[in-house]
Amino acid sequence: MRRIAIALGIATLCSAGSAWAQQGKPPISDPRLAFAETDKNGDGKIDHAEFQARMVEVFYFTDKDKDGFAVRGEMGVWDEENLFDRADRDGDGKISLDEFVAARFQDFDRADTDDSETLTVDEVVAEFERR
Repeated sequence: MRRIAIALGIATLCSAGSAWAQQGKPPISDPRLAFAETDKNGDGKIDHAEFQARMVEVFYFTDKDKDGFAVRGEMGVWDEENLFDRADRDGDGKISLDEFVAARFQDFDRADTDDSETLTVDEVVAEFERR
């Protein structure tokens, strides 16, 4: 099944958000709080659209020099997770928004243990603890 047009990650879901991105606050480290911030419609699930919106926010927060690409050194904790190597599909040494979101949707799929194409808070917490 084709994902969202610009088709990431539970660690990222638990690490960033729009409010702190605008204010320069530190990442959210509590998966339950991050879940609540990402679940924009409050239905107790994170669907593909909510996840994608969150990942776009995270990407633009990560892109410190605002050139449209994330490079080593801008990635912070994501460098440690080997996201960079996993996401840099064309091997050009930088990650585009498309590459970033596609890599994080792999994490979404891994966390979606019931194959519902949505994430519950329990799935997010379990994936966070697994990492």
